[in-house]
Amino acid sequence: MMKSLILAALTLPLAGATIAQTTDISGYADVDNLDVIGADGERIGEVETMLVDDAGMPAALVVEVDDGFLDLGDSDVVVMMDALTWDNGRYTTMMTADEVEGLPVWDD
Repeated sequence: MMKSLILAALTLPLAGATIAQTTDISGYADVDNLDVIGADGERIGEVETMLVDDAGMPAALVVEVDDGFLDLGDSDVVVMMDALTWDNGRYTTMMTADEVEGLPVWDD
């Protein structure tokens, strides 16, 4: 009996590793460089990075706003996830381009 308990205790960590390696990630998407579309249907900019909270959940996106000629002078702003909707492989927002430009600036 004791031998069975020891064997079970030793194989338990291996079972967890097996489960972690078989997680289906096919539905995950890389958000880097995805378009962000404004309320008027026009492109506002593109996603630079995703910010996560303490629990590791997406909290906001850093969006490079198209406000310069040939990407010169473009600025990065923080857009909270609750202001965005995932729609056909891109993010949309009900904010206008002017409202997005008024968001907090991300300075990496």
